[in-house]
Amino acid sequence: MIEENEAQKTINTTNKSSLFGEQNAVVKNSIWNSIGVLTYFACQWLLTVFVVWIYDDFTNAGHLALAMNITNFFTAIALYNIRVFQVSDIKNEYSDGDYVMSRALSCFAAILLCAVFVFVVDFSSTQRMIILVYMLFRANESFIDVLHGIDVKKWRMDYVGISLAARGILMLVAFVVFGQLFDLLEAIIGMAVVTTLVGVFYDIPKTKKLAKFASKAKEQVISLLKRCFPLMILSVVNIAIVSYARFVLQQIYGDEVLGAYNSVMLPAMAIQIATTIIFVPILNLMSDSLKEKNKIRFIKLFALAFSMVVGMTAAFAGVSHFIGEWGLSILFDYTIIPYAYLLTGGSVVVGLIALLVFMNLVFTAVRDIKGLFVGILIGLIICVATANLFISRYGIIGTNHVMIVSQGIAAICLMARLFWYLKKKPELFE
Repeated sequence: MIEENEAQKTINTTNKSSLFGEQNAVVKNSIWNSIGVLTYFACQWLLTVFVVWIYDDFTNAGHLALAMNITNFFTAIALYNIRVFQVSDIKNEYSDGDYVMSRALSCFAAILLCAVFVFVVDFSSTQRMIILVYMLFRANESFIDVLHGIDVKKWRMDYVGISLAARGILMLVAFVVFGQLFDLLEAIIGMAVVTTLVGVFYDIPKTKKLAKFASKAKEQVISLLKRCFPLMILSVVNIAIVSYARFVLQQIYGDEVLGAYNSVMLPAMAIQIATTIIFVPILNLMSDSLKEKNKIRFIKLFALAFSMVVGMTAAFAGVSHFIGEWGLSILFDYTIIPYAYLLTGGSVVVGLIALLVFMNLVFTAVRDIKGLFVGILIGLIICVATANLFISRYGIIGTNHVMIVSQGIAAICLMARLFWYLKKKPELFE
C-alpha cells in the first residue's frame, strides 16, 4: 500500500513536471516569437517613416505605398495560405518537403503574375520597376515563411524570432544607407539582397536540422496545391478588400495622397503587430484543442483572442482621437496634420483586418473553407460595388468608410457562420 502511494506520488510529480515543462516551452517560444515579430514589424513601420524623412515628400512614400499595396495581392498568391494549413496539419498528411516545394512553385507563379499585371495596368516605368523589385523582396519573405511553419510545428519559434529580428534590422539599415546614397529603387534592391542572405545563411541551415526539404512525391505537392487552392483564393479575396480600396484611392488622387494616407495609418499598425504576436501561440493551442477534442478550451481561446482584438482596437481608436494629430506631427511634420483626422477610423480598419485574419485562422483550423469563402466574398463584393462611390463622394476618408463597411459585414457573417458550424459539427469535439 505504501509502495503504491509512493508510486502514485511519483506519477503525479512527473505529470506536474511535464506540465510545467510544456508551459515553460510555450512561454519561452512565445517570447522569442514576440521579440522577432515586434522587431520586424517595427522595422517595416520605420521603413515607411524613413521614406518620408529621406526624400522629404510624400511622392516617394506614395511609390512605396503603391508597391506595398499591389504586392500584397500577389504575396497572397505566393503564400498560398498554406501556413495555417501546415501548422494545423496534426495528422501529418503532407511532408515538410511537400510544403517547401509547393511554396517555391507558388512564389515563382506570383512573381510572373505580378510582372504581367504591372505591364497591363497603366503604370509609369518607375512605378513598374519599384513594384517588381519589391515583389522579389516579398517572394523571399514568403519562402522563408514556409520554413518558419516547420519551425513553429517543432516548437522552435526561437529560430523564427531570431530570423525576423535579423531581417528586420538589416532591411531597415540597408534601406536607409542605400536611400541616402541612391534612389528609392536602389534602396529596395538593397533590402531585398540582405534579407535574402539571412534566409540562405540562417533560416535554411537551421530548418534543415529539423526537417528534410526534399519532396519525393510530385503527386503529393500537386495534391497539396489543389487542396489549398481554395485557401489561396480566400486569402486573395481577403486582401483584395483593402488593396482594392487603396488602389481606387491612388487612381483618383495619385501617389502623393496614397503616400499621405499610408503614413497616417502607420501608428494603427500597432494593433496588427500586437494581434500577430497573440495569434501564433493561440493557433497552436487551438489546433491542440481540436486534436484533444476539447471544445471548452477551444471556445475559451477563441473568446480570448477575439476580446483582445476588440479591446486593443477600441483603446487605440480612443487614444488616437485625442492625441493622434500631435503624435503624427512628431513622427513627420506639420504637412501631415491635414490628414490626421483619418487615424481614428483607420484604427477601426486595422482592427477589422486583424479580426478577419483571426477568423481566417479559425475557419481553416476547423476546415470550414466554404463558409470562410462566402463570408469574405460578401465583403469584397460590397467593397468593389461601393469603393468609387465612397471615395469620390467623401474624399480620402471614404477609403476608411468602404473598408469599415465591407469588412464589418464580412466579420458579422463569419461570426454567425462559425457558431452555426460548430453546432452543426459536434463530431469535431467527439
